[in-house]
Amino acid sequence: MNTETSRVPEDLLGRAPTSTRGLDCQDRSGPIGRVHGVPDGHHAMRFEPHKGRAASLGIVLSIELFCMAAAGIARAEQTTSVEDLATLRANPLSGLRNVSLTYQANVDFADGTQSLWELEAVWPFALGKDWSLITNPTVPVMAQPGSEPGEGRVAGLGDTTVTAVVTPTKTGSLIWGVGGELQLPTATARELGSSRWAAGPALGLFVEPAPWTIGVLLENVWSFAGGGGEQVNDFNAEYFLTWNLPRGWFLQSNATVTADWEADDANRWTVPVGGGFGKVFAVGKQSLSPAVQAFYNPVRPSSGPDWSASISLQLLFP
Repeated sequence: MNTETSRVPEDLLGRAPTSTRGLDCQDRSGPIGRVHGVPDGHHAMRFEPHKGRAASLGIVLSIELFCMAAAGIARAEQTTSVEDLATLRANPLSGLRNVSLTYQANVDFADGTQSLWELEAVWPFALGKDWSLITNPTVPVMAQPGSEPGEGRVAGLGDTTVTAVVTPTKTGSLIWGVGGELQLPTATARELGSSRWAAGPALGLFVEPAPWTIGVLLENVWSFAGGGGEQVNDFNAEYFLTWNLPRGWFLQSNATVTADWEADDANRWTVPVGGGFGKVFAVGKQSLSPAVQAFYNPVRPSSGPDWSASISLQLLFP
């Protein structure tokens, strides 16, 4: 596929939202490995005064994402074929706006099951005629086994992340974006995140040899502020492998390889292997893309899950 024609038209990028014009976000329907700074489950729950303010920020961001989705639905028009939408949705640098909600079950996580929900958005802004800024906020909500005997399950917000990359509106065969990621300490319990702010660089690389979309998003964040005794130094490599089929169907493997550089060698890496399928279709004027995936983690920390299964729903706004 010609990479210039695969991008969303330039006049759709970066329009300021009004009461009837909204944003959209990018699906990450593979195993969700971007929750930085989560300890290995050996800490008791501990709430801190500043956590209330940070958690409020996460709740406000969640409400904002829902408002974006509602505004997007209000202006949705089905003018792009489902085949083209399937190709656009497979590449987070394409400029396609969408809102996604993902549920994932992480089995055998600390001798139990971790339930993870993520509300996510991708919102492109135009930076003149030649460049776009693509932002990607993600708000996680988790429920998982407690770290102390008899404690029961711990549930609440995790740490919020915001990724932003700059990408050219016209590219050759390689579609790229460079920028950074910011982690906000919005977790409401110590098991669910860190007490630290963290930031670092981000790099996205994609190619689209039809019918394939292949790419990777590389990130590393380091803590620079906040309380708590544990430093954050996390690496993430989210890979995208999609085979686009006729009538909006697709096969995909979209997951995140993670490394905690602060952990010992035996508990540093998580490497998921697997995949799933999905479809793009329209209900009235609204384009949707549900998907399911399952992954096994042959490399994982001692308290990490053996395998994961996820289901996601994207609202697409071409």
